[in-house]
Parts: sequence; C-alpha cells; structure tokens
Amino acid sequence: MGDMFKRFFRKYSRLRREVWWFIFTYIRVKRDCRNRENPEAIVCAARHAQTWACGAAKILNFEVVIHGKSDKFPGGLLVSNHQGYLDILAHAVTFPIRFAPQSGMKKWPLLGKFIDVGNPIWIDRASRQKSKKTADEMIETLEHGINLLVYPEGTSTDGEHGLLPFKSTPFEAAVAAKCAVQPLLTFFSSDDPTAYPLGWFGNARLLPHIWRVLGVDHIRADVYILPVVQPIPGEDRKDMAKRIYEFMLSEYERIKNNG
Repeated sequence: MGDMFKRFFRKYSRLRREVWWFIFTYIRVKRDCRNRENPEAIVCAARHAQTWACGAAKILNFEVVIHGKSDKFPGGLLVSNHQGYLDILAHAVTFPIRFAPQSGMKKWPLLGKFIDVGNPIWIDRASRQKSKKTADEMIETLEHGINLLVYPEGTSTDGEHGLLPFKSTPFEAAVAAKCAVQPLLTFFSSDDPTAYPLGWFGNARLLPHIWRVLGVDHIRADVYILPVVQPIPGEDRKDMAKRIYEFMLSEYERIKNNG
C-alpha cells in the first residue's frame, strides 16, 4: 500500500509541475517568437523546445545520456529509430530541433499544443494535396541549416527488435537541399520493472501509458550520435534511405551486442 501511495503521489506531483512548465514555456515561445519572420522564428522556437525538454526531463527524472557530440553537427536532417513520445523529449534535450510530426499529434493533450506553437511541419500522409507544401517547407528548413527531426520508420516500435525499413519520403528534402544527415539511435531503460514497455506503440492507449510513465522513479535514454552521413551526387531518396537504413541497422546490432 505504501508503494502504491508513493507512486500515485509521484504521478500527481509530476503531472501538476509538467502542466505549469508547459504553460510557462508556451507563454515564452508566444512572446519571443511573435514578431519574428521565418527562419528566425523557427530557430527561436527550436531553442525554446530544447529549454522545455530539459525542464520536462528534470521533472520526470528522465536522464538523457548522450554518446557523441551534439554540437558538431552544422544543421540538417536528423533521423532516429522511433519508440513513441519519449523520443521527442530525448531528442529535444539533445538538439534544438524543428519537429515534423504526424498531424494526429495536434490532438494530444498539452504536447500537441506546445508542438504546434513551435511552428512544426505537420505531416498528413492522407493528403496528397499537402505533400508538395510539406516537401517545400522541409527543403527550406534544411537549406537554412535548421535541424529537422524525422522518424523514417513511419511508426513506433518497442525498440528491441531492430529497425523497420525506412520510408524514403523524408529523405527527399535532404537530397534536394544537398544537406548532411545525422543518424541517431535511441534506447530507453529503467530499473523499475513496472516501467515497461517504455515505448508507446501498437494499440497502446496514450493517456494510460503517460499516466504509468509519470509514476516511474527514473528513466534513462541513451542517445547515440552516429557519424554524419554526407549526400552522394546523383543519389535519389530511395538510395539514400536504403544506405542510411543499412548503416543504422548495423550500428543498432553493434550497440545491442556490446551491451
């Protein structure tokens, strides 16, 4: 009973502090980015996203361990394996980024509203009409050296069984902008056996998953910053997606096998 009460109090306390932190950061983003023009407004929002993520992670006792140098990447496309909303937190701590989330995230409580004010590129896979505008926005973002985060697996997984084959569409902008790609591999762990699964995937419901995660004493995210992949002249998006997928899969297996 004592552990149940302690866990419930932790959930309630963290939720209350996260809500206030969301509100405070939301107001700051609105204030600081209000009169700025793109791309300055996007850079401003990306900086605030990193500030928000660091504060939110501290409240959750969410430890982000970065393997590599995040300040060495000059700006461009960031790609990672995908395990759910915790990825967003881990990657925003690691880099100032512009998000390219699925349009359905607009409906998420708190997080959807915060991402929206940060001027993201909303991805609507059901609308071909919006795909051209989305591609143009992504290219413009990369040409200005702004970090753009995408999850090319196209869906989230448990993170324990390799990588799903990459969708090639996210790489079209990188080919057009002739920009570098920064691959990332992300792994979550916790000493609390009730924390699992930490990934939000499959048919799991969002709010019950968040409520459970709020009660976990400590979560660790290991973010591996892999060597930057440079574009190859004449390479199309499918070739780039395949090349980066194979590289990241080999690195995934190496990291897993080495513990």
